[in-house]
Amino acid sequence: MENFSTQWFTAYYLSLGSLLISYGIFLFIKTDSIRQFLIESAAEKKPPKVWRSVLKYLLLFTIPGLILSFIPFSWIELIFSVWSLFIIFMAGQLLVLWPQASKTIIHAGDELSKKIRYVAANMIIIGVVLFMLCYLLLERTQAI
Repeated sequence: MENFSTQWFTAYYLSLGSLLISYGIFLFIKTDSIRQFLIESAAEKKPPKVWRSVLKYLLLFTIPGLILSFIPFSWIELIFSVWSLFIIFMAGQLLVLWPQASKTIIHAGDELSKKIRYVAANMIIIGVVLFMLCYLLLERTQAI
């Protein structure tokens, strides 16, 4: 079971890190397109379906990670799993409070592009951190 846990977190860190870095770069390159998409989405009564799908799949991968962080017990994986659940909760609040969030998006105006770039930079940084966590995980398992 320990081997499965290591394989799970290795795959999870690598895939999520790759996705975050690639989408962060995409947000930097297509800031205006994303800004337009957000403004159009804010005009809708319901949040974009793609956001619900992303949160659903992130939750589906986080729950097994939370369980596997106890086999063998690892503070790093436990903290990462709890952090992921916190991010899912915070993003879920945006979906639940969509009428208020959409008004905020509409009123952001020119600030929206800056916020998109800020999110993109955070995505890239978190992706790099996930690669470092994968490296630490592999180093730790080789030492045993």
